[in-house]
Amino acid sequence: MATTIDEAYRNGRVVLDVTMSSDKVTRIDEMNGHQGDNGRIVKFVMVGQQGRPFNMENRSLDLVGVDSAGKTKISGNTMTMVNPSLGTLDFTIPGAFYQRVGDYDRAYFRIKDNNDQVISTINVMFSVMQGVGYLTQGDSQIYDGNVDNQLAQIEQKVSSFTSQLYNMLNGTTDAAKIARQSLNAVLSSIQTNQVATLGGNNTFTGQNTFHGTTQIDKLNGNALQPAYDYANNAINAAKASLADDESGKQYDFKAWGVNGCRAHDDVKCTLIKFNKYVGYCKLEGTFDFPPMKPYEGMEVINVDKAAMNGGIYAFPRLTAQNENNVLMFDYNTGDSGQIWMHHQSNSYDATKLDPEYIQIGWFCSWR
Repeated sequence: MATTIDEAYRNGRVVLDVTMSSDKVTRIDEMNGHQGDNGRIVKFVMVGQQGRPFNMENRSLDLVGVDSAGKTKISGNTMTMVNPSLGTLDFTIPGAFYQRVGDYDRAYFRIKDNNDQVISTINVMFSVMQGVGYLTQGDSQIYDGNVDNQLAQIEQKVSSFTSQLYNMLNGTTDAAKIARQSLNAVLSSIQTNQVATLGGNNTFTGQNTFHGTTQIDKLNGNALQPAYDYANNAINAAKASLADDESGKQYDFKAWGVNGCRAHDDVKCTLIKFNKYVGYCKLEGTFDFPPMKPYEGMEVINVDKAAMNGGIYAFPRLTAQNENNVLMFDYNTGDSGQIWMHHQSNSYDATKLDPEYIQIGWFCSWR
């Protein structure tokens, strides 16, 4: 049973002690809010050994919690740094944390380094109270602010690439149009005798030399077609060089359990290519997960590295859709092929295999 301690203040800021043991939890009334609150700001100061300021340079802070409905919430990095060397920061709590009335079953802050690795956690406790006149927007939902932020980054990358591609195609098409218009103007002038000649109209039926030997039998009718074909071929060649032949292609990869995890026959891992730059890989099926303690992390699934290869903008966090309990999945790099799982609930028998049907996925973008 965790020991609950009251919040402490330093210079008007709530103290978060990174050295606090895992069997203690700090109740922070500053984090309490009414149902429907959004953007609550709490002023924190991070402290380390002997109560000294904890340096937050090149570090981030996010909040993870399970509300009274059993839904996992992950804030993402919503802090505003005030003074890194003094460990002072302002933390904004997203509205998704205030959807369901009641105490949080478990909540903790995570301190991460600039490689997105967790270096410390701090257990906290807070509550959501009934809001007067609050109009609910439905049941409490699983929320991950990191996914929202990274999806926005991917959408920006795709939008930028699409804009550049259209500009390249438009530039090529415009240049070809100008060339064709110039060619038509010259040919029209020749056909209507509008080209300046010495001595008036001239008919070239024999051999004529213009700084070399130039033979012109005809310049009308079908003789014009090669010029048009040349212009059309130039346009088509330019478009073909920019065409994307990966759109809609699917690639199947292997997935299997490790460390006591067993994959059923219905497990599938499929990469769907939107184009040669963006794709989505989906892993779904039934796994028997090994006995695990609540909130314990373990590597449980491996997939072919090619399923993650090139995942420059791959999501580092995946959420399973299941009924029995909340599971969180993550991996350290976008091409490791190693998937870890963390139980975010204690509503299961931690001494037995836990069969779960999961659907998880990750976006990838290739340069």
